[in-house]
Amino acid sequence: MIRKVVILSMLLLILILFMLTIEDININTSARDYLFENGFRETGSNNLVTAIYLDYRLYDSIYEAGILLVTVSGIIFMSKKDDDVL
Repeated sequence: MIRKVVILSMLLLILILFMLTIEDININTSARDYLFENGFRETGSNNLVTAIYLDYRLYDSIYEAGILLVTVSGIIFMSKKDDDVL
């Protein structure tokens, strides 16, 4: 029972701290406004989420996949056991 009360109080404290910090955030909406005004014209997609994911972030996603491929290849190469050395 005490454990539940402690967990509930910690969650309540985290919620209160979150609510206090969220009030001070100034959100810059220039990117949102730009995408809202120019997203359909630049991408041809009716859905802005799809436009952002498949058109604006395409090159970013390709480079992320390439870096992941190089990293995994390097880890596999370094972790192979070389029987000739022993």
